[in-house]
Parts: sequence; C-alpha cells; structure tokens
Amino acid sequence: MKKLSLLMLSAILLTACQAQPRPSSPDETRPASDQSFAWPEQGQRFLVNPETSELRIVVYADGPLARFGHPHVIGGAVLAGEVMLAEPFADSALRLEIDVSAMEVDRPSWRSDEGFDPEMSDSTITDTRNNMLSSSVLNAEQFPLIEIKSLAIGGPAWQPDVDLRIELVGNTRELTVPITLQIDDELLVATGRMLISQRDFGIEPFSAAGGNLAVADSLLIRFRVVADIQKE
Repeated sequence: MKKLSLLMLSAILLTACQAQPRPSSPDETRPASDQSFAWPEQGQRFLVNPETSELRIVVYADGPLARFGHPHVIGGAVLAGEVMLAEPFADSALRLEIDVSAMEVDRPSWRSDEGFDPEMSDSTITDTRNNMLSSSVLNAEQFPLIEIKSLAIGGPAWQPDVDLRIELVGNTRELTVPITLQIDDELLVATGRMLISQRDFGIEPFSAAGGNLAVADSLLIRFRVVADIQKE
C-alpha cells in the first residue's frame, strides 16, 4: 500500500493532467498529401509579431485516477512567420513557426482563464516543462520548431476554413481549421482553436500507475496570430 501511494504521488507530480478529465474528440487529421505549398507571388505581406501573438495548449488527464491530477496550460509568445493576402482571397497563404524551447508552463493568469486553480508549485512546473521538452514528447533538441503551412483557404474572409499542414517531431499531418480573421489597413489578427491527437504525431502520452493515470491524448490548442503589414 505504501509503495502504491508513493507511485501515485510521483505520477501526480510528473504528469500534465487535471482533476476532472474533459471529454473531447480530436479534430480529424489526415496523412500528408501530395499537395504542394504555394506562396503567392503578389499580395499584401503581413509579418507575425511574436510579442503580441500567443499560443496556449491545455493538457488534461485521462484514466481511472484522473481525478488525482491537475491541468496544465503551456504556450506563450512563441509564434513567428508571415501571412500573404492575395486576390482572390482563396489564393492567400500563411507559414508559421513555433519555438518549442521558448514555451512556458502554467502562468497563473493562463490557468485562471481556463477556470483552473491559478497556483502551481515551482517543482511541478519545472517537472512538467522538462517532460514536455524531453525526447519522449516534443524532443526539443532534435526538433526545435513546429512548422505550420496553409495548403488551401475556403469560405469568407472573416471566418475562413484553412487547410493546414503541421510538422511536429518529424511527423506531418493535415487538418482543416476554422479561423476568425480581422483585417485592416495595418494589422491582421487571426484567432481560433483546435483539438489534436498526440498519437497522430507519433507521441505516446505519458502514463503511470499501470496506465490508470495518464496524460490525455487530445490537446486543446488556442491561438492568436497578430501580424503587421509590410509596406514597400
């Protein structure tokens, strides 16, 4: 019994999880297609502002012992890249990079935004970040960037559906994401959310206690991309 208690305590400290698992189904991803990435020759070029853009990844728990865990929110000002608005709008394109090593864990304000207890111990934050960057998860040393490119854009300019190609830890998948888009003469702001499966990208979610306490496969990703127009 003592050994079991110690094992459960270790699992709680080392996993990124939550007290009550939130049921969700990941968005359907597709294997990489033969479609090539096309960058428009002409259009309005917007450069992503990393200081005002933001990514947040919410990680939950799974398994019979999920109630013993807690959630984590990962992200920060880690987005860079550019957007080209073309005419017609469907010919527009984007390419983004996410700096894996720059991602932070569990800012109190992020946790409050998600309705979680804002306070987390420094040791739990450190353990979670180290696990996230390790070779078994994001493998930041070998794959320092997550790369995202658009393949096709459909729908109205204020809320287009964007077919994205995502390269993560050496694995490439494609999915369609609805994005809310605001554009003026100087600024472009794109916001949205998606649910992805870690296993789709070859990542096996961490588990302990014989699999009874585990990181949920499905990750909730929120993003806000802010880009400034580049004038010639």
